[in-house]
Amino acid sequence: MRSIFLLLFCVVFLSCDKKEKQQIPLENIKVEETVTQVKVEDKLIFTVQISALKNASNTLANLESVNIFKEDNLLKYRFGNFLTYKEAREKRTQLLKYYKGAFVQALLNDTPISISEALQY
Repeated sequence: MRSIFLLLFCVVFLSCDKKEKQQIPLENIKVEETVTQVKVEDKLIFTVQISALKNASNTLANLESVNIFKEDNLLKYRFGNFLTYKEAREKRTQLLKYYKGAFVQALLNDTPISISEALQY
């Protein structure tokens, strides 16, 4: 009985093996590439810039809620991340008492853009 089972197993195994070894010419295989582009949502924020300096300022760097950006060989010190221009203008009004040149800066994906361009978003 054991011999019959072993013989039957070998016949089935070998017969399956021959079918699987058929070779398909590579010329007949078509490969299609699919490119998926993912659109990343633009991130628009408003901030209040209080200073742009060539050299770092420990005083400004230690202020609460100050973000420092390096642009055009300058260190730019900016307060807050506001979702609306109105919020940024209100903060600017408060900061003008201490920083005379403070102004609202719009950032699109951390890149400065004009306020008029930002308001069209």
